[in-house]
Amino acid sequence: MARPRRVLRGNRALAHAALRAPGISDPAHYHRRVTMLAIVHPALFASALAGIGLLVWHGELFVTLAQRSNVETLTIAFFLLFFGYFAVVTAPGAIGAARIVRFRIWQWIARDAERVAKRRQAALGRRGPGASAAFDKVIELASAPGAPWDVEIRDHVGSLGHLEFDGVRVTHLGAFRGGSNTLLGYVEGRVRELTAAEITIVQWGSTDEEELLGYTANAAALRALGRKLGAQVWPAVRITDTARAALADDLAALAPALREEAFLPDWEFQGEHKLPIIPEPLGIISLSRAERRVDPLSSLTAALAVVLVVLGLLAYFIARPPWVPGR
Repeated sequence: MARPRRVLRGNRALAHAALRAPGISDPAHYHRRVTMLAIVHPALFASALAGIGLLVWHGELFVTLAQRSNVETLTIAFFLLFFGYFAVVTAPGAIGAARIVRFRIWQWIARDAERVAKRRQAALGRRGPGASAAFDKVIELASAPGAPWDVEIRDHVGSLGHLEFDGVRVTHLGAFRGGSNTLLGYVEGRVRELTAAEITIVQWGSTDEEELLGYTANAAALRALGRKLGAQVWPAVRITDTARAALADDLAALAPALREEAFLPDWEFQGEHKLPIIPEPLGIISLSRAERRVDPLSSLTAALAVVLVVLGLLAYFIARPPWVPGR
């Protein structure tokens, strides 16, 4: 039984790596991640356009192959819709990536880099409510237990809003373009390091707002009951003022990457990884692992891999057309 257990543990680790957002260790790591997103978005957009171009350019070849084989001609329409869908949904990301590159080049050649950084922030548009999530424990200040507290995200260029901690909930207020769940994932890791406590985000507002509201309301009601009884009925983690200042410094270092990330659309989905024990078409028994939030970089990279595989097959059929029966 040792080998099957190792296989199952390996599959659980694969599902965790493929679905859940990886831990971000520092602001430089966060900046590299934004750069990868700025590469994947236009790459997926360009691949989708290339697929549409190949199907249109060699449409006669593919229609002939479909008519002289057992493949339905509608398959070509399906691939046109497939590539068209990805071209439409990734177009905003490609435009955002182009704006990121433009500001990076401008900042590199400009004499006044701070002026360019301020222009980049002004280009983000209006502020509004950002991402929100809920921890499994209450995060409170040691100097003011039970009271809400916040941390501003500010550097020398300007403010990017602030994070409000209220009970188990954390919310990014005053964010540009809806903020980012990846920021909250980074805060989760930093608070864990600063307090040496095991804390985890268990609800995400972007993927299930109703579940988040229900969870936070239940936590608030139990905490209110505990205050009446003079007992602590919900686990809490207390952060010192020194740790709070350290968190503010980390967020300030993160601000340039957050400004660039705001140009990109935030893809937030739930996900499920399945391992069939008895394969399809029976599929009687299967193992699955669900995640409340899928890492956008992982999902976009997986989509890019699928599009590239289909694009490669089309190019192969064009370069070496398969033999099919004549009329």
